[in-house]
Amino acid sequence: MTQNTKSKILSIEEQIKKLQDKKKKEIIKLEKSTGKRFIEKFNLENKSLDEIYSFIDNIEKFYKNSSLTSNSQRDIHNGQSTQQN
Repeated sequence: MTQNTKSKILSIEEQIKKLQDKKKKEIIKLEKSTGKRFIEKFNLENKSLDEIYSFIDNIEKFYKNSSLTSNSQRDIHNGQSTQQN
């Protein structure tokens, strides 16, 4: 490889690293802002971390059960059996 090609590759690798770092920072900002909004919307400001995690676990269970029920109802509506052979 020529020096020019090596230089271009190194430059591209540096750009990739910078973009990966930028992506990480943006994800952190997103997590902070969505977490803040979540806590505010559900009035969890004065709850312990364990209580917040428990609340999130309960929401997850509700969502999964709701999702399963919706899928089953849709399958029945489409004439598909919910039982597998």
